[in-house]
Amino acid sequence: MTGDYIIKGGLEGRARLAVLAAAMGPTTRALLDDVGIVQGARVLDAGCGGGDVSRELKRRVGARGHVTGLDFDAAKVAIAAEESAGQQGLQFRAADVLKDDLGGPYDVVYARFLLSHLHDPAAALARFVAVLKPGGLLICEDVDFSGHFCDPPRLSFDNYVRWYEESASRHGADARLGRRLPSLFDAAGLKDIGARAANPASRSGPLKQMAALTLHAIAGSLIELGIAGETEIARDHADLVAAANDPSVFMSVPRIGQCWGRKA
Repeated sequence: MTGDYIIKGGLEGRARLAVLAAAMGPTTRALLDDVGIVQGARVLDAGCGGGDVSRELKRRVGARGHVTGLDFDAAKVAIAAEESAGQQGLQFRAADVLKDDLGGPYDVVYARFLLSHLHDPAAALARFVAVLKPGGLLICEDVDFSGHFCDPPRLSFDNYVRWYEESASRHGADARLGRRLPSLFDAAGLKDIGARAANPASRSGPLKQMAALTLHAIAGSLIELGIAGETEIARDHADLVAAANDPSVFMSVPRIGQCWGRKA
């Protein structure tokens, strides 16, 4: 993938994505319910990770439909393929969405939490539009880290949000890209564009685990860039784990921008 992905991948990364899938499942399913995925559609899941949304998309397109999941992390792709073994009409392969063949044409292209990691998200969108059939649907979800909150306030949480944004910025990515999705869709020439934001939060469950898991996953990048040291990362990680287990703490994941539109 063009851009330095700041979150640890591989098997450990897949474990984090499993929690993310549980945390974000209701929000993503509500979006897919509202925009509509028709039976028999051919779908590309770009930046599919462990394939959790790919499997949800396959459920929606039915036996006659087909879903292709692409991700730059070959280890995650292999895990996704293993977890989906024997399911017809669902395939996974390792690919860089800015360089490699995307296949197609598709009725739907979907991407969750991908564009905010890229140096050139507009180029990725142009490639997605290119492999859509006329009238095809593009759906994206992405983060706006400025939408995070934690109550009561917690220094470890504030540090985590600040460190993530700085690390992303220094890698040429945009941790607030979710708010820019509508303008990016406009620039890509899409029509019938819809957009909204969600800010999932909870006092328990997988939503509250995401801050500690993500801080752990970006620790290597933070240390490499000199943004934070091992001692302070360990301290704040332990405090975020404690917060996740404390039912008096109300915590959100990043605000999620959701956008959809059709190819002319």
